[in-house]
Amino acid sequence: MDPVVADAARESRSILPEPPSDSFMGLARHIAIAGMAGIFAGIVVGGIGGRLFMRIAGAAASDRVQGFGTEAGFTVGEVTIGGTLALVIFIGVLTGVVGAVLYIIFMPWIAWAGRWRGVPFGALLFAVASATSDVMNPDNIDFFILKNPILLVSLIVLLFLGYGLVLDSAFRFLGSRLPGQADSWGGVAPVYVSLTVLGVLALIPFVASFGTDSLCDCEPPVAASLSVVVAAIGTATWWATALFAGLPRWTRAAAAVVGYTGLAGAFIFGLARALSDAVEIIT
Repeated sequence: MDPVVADAARESRSILPEPPSDSFMGLARHIAIAGMAGIFAGIVVGGIGGRLFMRIAGAAASDRVQGFGTEAGFTVGEVTIGGTLALVIFIGVLTGVVGAVLYIIFMPWIAWAGRWRGVPFGALLFAVASATSDVMNPDNIDFFILKNPILLVSLIVLLFLGYGLVLDSAFRFLGSRLPGQADSWGGVAPVYVSLTVLGVLALIPFVASFGTDSLCDCEPPVAASLSVVVAAIGTATWWATALFAGLPRWTRAAAAVVGYTGLAGAFIFGLARALSDAVEIIT
């Protein structure tokens, strides 16, 4: 598929969007660019934005808790170069890789949002992350230390929405400027493939613990986790319709049904958990 045609198809608001490529190398480019965009967004929003979040939360906290340790090992009211670098590098890269995978999975099913798909993706990421991590766990001691629950919950939501917007913008920017499948593939193809393989290897520990209570001190988010798996199956089938010409014509429609089912489940079950936790934190 010509890159220009593919880009135009990706911008389509159709409920049956066109796959990003009809070749394995083109798909590797698609995944690699999403990974680069995810890590960039993770460093900017998850790392730098996360540090700004901590600074605002610490400044808004009462004087008597200044110097207290947080659950993540940081100190309220204290900003250090080492702590900032650790947050930017480790948290930023980790959230970047995980966010990129979720973006790849759900991108086809939020294509209806056009250039604003970063907004529903950020909301979706908030829903899934809230159900599968301690970010909105009411038992997180940070909420007891810092107080100001409405401010904290609002900042958390803004971080996720900001991440979605930055990742999507970076993906579009890189996708329009990096070599396509018709441009010097002999030189860039190994780079795209290598980045894809590295991303898969980095995700193995996360995938192994996904949907269990090892990611957070909470009940395993079975429904939300299964919804992500369902959406992934839909996306993989959607890709297959372009890669394998011999598949029946109804396969693409079936992929859409599965993909949208996973999207709806992730939103419904994830947001239900997130809203319940938010109410408990605030009240």
